[in-house]
Amino acid sequence: MAKPDPRIETLERDIAALVEQRQTLRAEGAETQALERNRREIVSRQHELSETLISIYAPQPAFAVA
Repeated sequence: MAKPDPRIETLERDIAALVEQRQTLRAEGAETQALERNRREIVSRQHELSETLISIYAPQPAFAVA
């Protein structure tokens, strides 16, 4: 089995930490702005993770279109 890409592991850890932070913010009754910043950061990291996975596992074209 291939060794996992460290970028994926890092992004997964980042997302998990942000989700934990969001749960804490909600439990403490954080303001809407703080929750929105956290939500946007989660979305950004999820997007990065998706792009990274696509770059690693998507089939590459046999030729480039010029």
